[in-house]
Amino acid sequence: MGLRETFRSLRPDGPGRDKTGTSIELQRRSPRSPRGGVCHHNQVAAVQVTEQSLQVWRALPAEIRHDPSMASFQMENERIHGSSVGVSDDDNDDPDGYDDEEDRRNASRLNDEPGSSYAGSDFLDIKTRPGDDNVTDDEATTHSDHETVNGPGNAKSQARRIHHKSKRSKEQRQRDKLWKRGGLLVFWLLAAVVLITVGEKHLLEKTIDVPQGEQGKVFQLLQKPTGDFRLKVYGAFREQSVLDATENETVSYGFLTVQPQVSAYIGENRSKVFQDILPAWRLPLLSEEELTRAPAVASNRTYEMTPQLNELLASKDSEFRLHIYSDVETDLAIILNYNPLIVNARIGSILAGLILLIFYALLVWELFERPFVAMICSILSVTALACFNDRPNMDEIIQWMDMELLTLLFCMMLIILILTETGVFDYLAVFCFEISGGKIWPMIYSLCWVTCVVSSVLDNMTTVLLLTPVAIRLCEVMQLDPLPVVMGIIVHANIGGALTPIGDPISIIVSTNHYIVENDVTFLTFVAHTFPGVLLAVIQSCVYLRLFFHNIDALRRNEPKEMSELRREIKVWQRALNAVASCSKDAQLVRGTLQGKVKQLKRTLRRMQKGVGSSEVYTNTLDELKQKYPIKNKTLLLQSAGALVFVIICFFIQSVPHWRTLPLGWVALLGVILLLIILNRDDMEHLMHRIEWTTLLFFAAMFVMMECVERLGIFSCIGDFTEHVILSVGKSHRLAMGIFMILWMSALASAILDSIPVTAMMVKLVTSLVAKPSLGLPLQPLIWALTLGASMGGNGTLYGASANVIAAGIAEQHGYKLSFTRYLRTVFPMMLGQIALMTVYLLVAHIVFGWH
Repeated sequence: MGLRETFRSLRPDGPGRDKTGTSIELQRRSPRSPRGGVCHHNQVAAVQVTEQSLQVWRALPAEIRHDPSMASFQMENERIHGSSVGVSDDDNDDPDGYDDEEDRRNASRLNDEPGSSYAGSDFLDIKTRPGDDNVTDDEATTHSDHETVNGPGNAKSQARRIHHKSKRSKEQRQRDKLWKRGGLLVFWLLAAVVLITVGEKHLLEKTIDVPQGEQGKVFQLLQKPTGDFRLKVYGAFREQSVLDATENETVSYGFLTVQPQVSAYIGENRSKVFQDILPAWRLPLLSEEELTRAPAVASNRTYEMTPQLNELLASKDSEFRLHIYSDVETDLAIILNYNPLIVNARIGSILAGLILLIFYALLVWELFERPFVAMICSILSVTALACFNDRPNMDEIIQWMDMELLTLLFCMMLIILILTETGVFDYLAVFCFEISGGKIWPMIYSLCWVTCVVSSVLDNMTTVLLLTPVAIRLCEVMQLDPLPVVMGIIVHANIGGALTPIGDPISIIVSTNHYIVENDVTFLTFVAHTFPGVLLAVIQSCVYLRLFFHNIDALRRNEPKEMSELRREIKVWQRALNAVASCSKDAQLVRGTLQGKVKQLKRTLRRMQKGVGSSEVYTNTLDELKQKYPIKNKTLLLQSAGALVFVIICFFIQSVPHWRTLPLGWVALLGVILLLIILNRDDMEHLMHRIEWTTLLFFAAMFVMMECVERLGIFSCIGDFTEHVILSVGKSHRLAMGIFMILWMSALASAILDSIPVTAMMVKLVTSLVAKPSLGLPLQPLIWALTLGASMGGNGTLYGASANVIAAGIAEQHGYKLSFTRYLRTVFPMMLGQIALMTVYLLVAHIVFGWH
């Protein structure tokens, strides 16, 4: 039975009417909403409907008058005028009346335009501007009711303007292409000339036998340095920082001493003597029992050219040599590498800074694809080294590419591709939708917490490889923009990696350092000190994401049709409310009913914004998703899951320092080979085409660039600056300054540079500071500052950590490009807040309470 028939059945003589007919009390049932939701029960209070209020009601559009919330006015109008919609026949001259034919015409106009029940209102003509779908209610009320239609002349002039604009933009794009091509040709010409004219550098490398005793060995360096020079020695050394010869420290281990000497002629007879112009380099040796079976460890030191040394070496008769001796009672064998022509530290740091500036500028402006930008900057950095006669050879470049990491990524990509064919990621997305109840923020928080926990056990790169496809599919199911969720996964993968010594490469570098292990930094000690910081960072990141995306519409990719229709309905009712003046009591009666309807619609909209509109809709949606996304191939899932479990177990075993016998890349390769043997696939070419080769190429090129930047001296410059600031304060404040400097320098450097080489450089700085007894700095507070700073600092930019690039590559493979600027705008303030929290935590724990 239709709505009009329902109202007609409620005649004055029908049941439910009072005898006076002046007041109406109606309990309205909750009809099903056309958007799939269920409206709330609405009790219309008993109101006194007067003829004046009915006139206000009759001035409203037909769809407003016929709504169940206006039933009291509808029924009173029928009782008084005897017409179901309009006025009686006796009052046809009333200008406020509407007849049945007019209402039918209004209803037909409503149904003519698809997509909205209120698009054809005879009272409102709401027009939306292109690309402005999310107009607020206040903005909607300020739009004019009618828009002027442009004539043919205006249309032609507008078409000419559009054509001129498109032609001008096309010419501008052509000029931009020419500028880019010209700049690339200039860069190519410079690199080609330098690399062709300057050959690869062949460093002096000799194996030297060092006899026991202070007499030792004297090694003549025929090529005298003209600037700063570097010595690199391979031997059975302890992994401890360099100790100055002037330091008086009693240890049970022996030392190998390398003393640079320059000849000078003194006296009338001009007798030649060798002077110790530069400080000695002391390298701590292992115990005599371990010397014969311990593997060779590399250690290097850079000497700066002093004015006195430069004056002595300027003489043609001067000689430059190394006096090498030890204080152990056995002969030693070492490998000496001498690099006499390295770049000056100051000039090299400036060049490295310029290369990094170009790298990030090209990424921010998105002039080229990311792999191409990394290739350009890696070639530029190699060219910079070649300008100073320090061009690396091809063996060094291949070594810099970190083939272990590239192999790990390649193999994990293959496993993920095969798992994708089983439909397991779609199934997991539906499972997450189920446990989150279809609500947006519970789903995001659950993904973030799961990522953090998994990343504390697995490598963070493996974590994002596994969870990013699930998050993207889940966002597609819930019609959300996947990029904010992907950014949340990146952040929590790096945070969780700091929790345990096996969580990410940063923790592994710190926890496996020989000097740190010898100072009783165990697995449980590591977790106990990092857990409070990780917990604070997770809480801060969740709160930050909730505040940053306070407008939940920013998380949506495309607004659902039901929600857009509901927004339009709210605008229609809001406009009707604004059209009713509040000058009289009768008008206030109609306004109160309209306000109640607007509030009810807004409550329904808020429920839909948070997720599903009702439990019934959630249940129906969940059933549809389960039917649409089942497991496609259970046999393939078991086979690929078995290989993945094997790889994960081996990852966990190999992450324990004393159990590690095989690199992680080899472990992943064994898992892939096992899976391919079981599957007996004959479509390897198809699988190879689906590998994200651009991500692998970006990593390889970026690793080369970072190694060249380190060779130019920017890392040593950062370390020297940090040490200088710590030593500049009083002894009582050095620990607080050390925590602050190590934390913030490692965080900011990791955000700009890659966090892995930053950690490798900073851990040497930390151990060197602790090894000096004159400073009196404890080890553990500085270690926690380095671990938390480098791990969370990697969140600062899209290229601060390897996991960031991997997740961005997976998102781009699914059709969602995460730009550098969007990530920086969203996550960098979060990273600064996390580092500020870590500063407070470490200072309170170690300065106030002295936890160490």
